Amino acid sequence: MMLSTTGSTAPPDSPLLDEVRSTSAATEPRRPRTRVAVRFGGLAALVAVLALMPSTLSATSLLNVQSAIGLALFACATNLLVGYGGLVSFGQAAFYGIGAYTIALMWLHWQTSFWVGFIAAPVVGAAAALLVGLVALRTRRLYFALLTLAFSQLFYVIVLQQTGFTGGANGVFGAILPSFLVDPNHAYYFTLAVAVLALLALWKITRSPFGMTLRAIRENRERAEALGVNVFAHQLMAFVLAGLFCALAGTLFVVHDQSANPDLLAWTESGIPIFMSVIGGMYLFLGPALGALIYEQGRDVVLASFSDWQLAFGVMLLVIVLFAPQGVLGLLAGGRDAVWRRWRTLRR
Repeated sequence: MMLSTTGSTAPPDSPLLDEVRSTSAATEPRRPRTRVAVRFGGLAALVAVLALMPSTLSATSLLNVQSAIGLALFACATNLLVGYGGLVSFGQAAFYGIGAYTIALMWLHWQTSFWVGFIAAPVVGAAAALLVGLVALRTRRLYFALLTLAFSQLFYVIVLQQTGFTGGANGVFGAILPSFLVDPNHAYYFTLAVAVLALLALWKITRSPFGMTLRAIRENRERAEALGVNVFAHQLMAFVLAGLFCALAGTLFVVHDQSANPDLLAWTESGIPIFMSVIGGMYLFLGPALGALIYEQGRDVVLASFSDWQLAFGVMLLVIVLFAPQGVLGLLAGGRDAVWRRWRTLRR
């Protein structure tokens, strides 16, 4: 049975279309189970290696890895907009800082438990993202990026000037954490557990019909609108979800630093997760996480040899953009696929 691609009038729930869908699903090549098992086995091994870090690293190195894990969540949350939605936002640091300040201010003014602030922070971040998104998403491309940057600076100035409430330039610091998280090993395992669960949730979102629609909007907004997709609603939902997970990453900063400061909301902080996404690979889910690890660990390595680490990272970013736009993880994935194809050829 043939369907015309130009003159078909079958409704979306037509039995004819159901037959075509079932036929295409049956003939679509399935991903080899061995390859899927290897992929998930590799991720499980990576988590296991991270779990063994406290017994192998010094206290300083462990704090650096803990910081990289928190930044990995921040970068992957931002990449939900940049890599999957095609929305370059320079305002995600606002939600990152809101997450940290929610815990710190609730502890400072109302003596609230850390756990209450930890639950409230993502909700506050999502609410702030909803308000910002309702305004910023009325614009596109460059104007959207500039508007998100303006909102980030607005939050930064408010936090900086309200010294009586936010502590101003000094920020908020003190015995914010419960006794359980004061121990460095417990804080590390808590950060790892939260990041892994949050990344799993983000991964499910990107693999859902919502995530697929978001990518379709990124590729061709006009065609998606012509097919009946509510582009504004999908982008707003992505913006709210990104704000929620960025705020959650901000709570992990408090676990690491036991403080909150205005620099967390600065627009320059918003460029860091985008920088990580470009380095690691913005079109692969764990690309930004790898970029966070390279950024956090590579900074110390570069500082050991050069005084200006920003210059070294700038050169690296230029090389990646020009010669490897798919990022480091994209290069590794390309090499893996080439080896896999060669192995299957030899096996046949």
